[in-house]
Amino acid sequence: MVVEDITAIEQKAHLLIGEHKYQDAGELYYQAAKVLQKEGKHDRAAICLAASASSLALIFGERTFHRIASLYEEAAEEAENSKDFEYASMLFKHAAIAYERDHDNNAFSECFYKSKEAYRKFLVFDLFQTQKKDENVEIKFNLKMIRRRIIPLFSITFASLLWGHGERPHRTVLFGFVLILLCAVLYTHGHFHKDNVIVNPNLFQATYFSFTNFTKVGAESLNPIGFNKAIAVIEAFSGIFIIPLFLTGLCRKYLRF
Repeated sequence: MVVEDITAIEQKAHLLIGEHKYQDAGELYYQAAKVLQKEGKHDRAAICLAASASSLALIFGERTFHRIASLYEEAAEEAENSKDFEYASMLFKHAAIAYERDHDNNAFSECFYKSKEAYRKFLVFDLFQTQKKDENVEIKFNLKMIRRRIIPLFSITFASLLWGHGERPHRTVLFGFVLILLCAVLYTHGHFHKDNVIVNPNLFQATYFSFTNFTKVGAESLNPIGFNKAIAVIEAFSGIFIIPLFLTGLCRKYLRF
């Protein structure tokens, strides 16, 4: 099918929407998208798939949420293939909303996560594109760029690693264990006060103290001194936020059922 034929199909589908024939319009957009996918024109395929989903969404009184969601999700994947990550993020979000209306919690969770990840990719891509456009000009990381690009990118990347935007609570557990082990290794390079004696802890003792300090259980037989005291404060402060995040993510993901 040549480009002119695809354009004609899109125009016909647009006319059908004007005639309130949403089902027929959605099918035409879907046919055009499939042809564009085979030709590797992912940007136009994403638009056609999104238009197909939007057409079906206009059909009132019919339970088409799952079909709409799958079309939005497929459109988002095509947008990602064409490197239009901002558009992909929006389409994944629409898919998540439709899946939620269809009570498909697993699909909602996955699309919500993909929406956040697509936006993170957009921030990275946009930052490097800005540098590429101004490759002959010295890049100045002024306050505007830091506020609009660097801080959001750091925030969303940290959220992805820490708890998968609320949809990957196992990452919080892994993050916590890594932090506990890292602090334990650092503790072995410092000293503790134990029974009126200054000791240099071995890895087992340091891990025990690190775990109890992180979870706020407390290890009263060991008291950090010097450099270890600073590490203990940072670890305890981190535990205040990481443990509630894990509980929140666990509830967010599993109590939907």
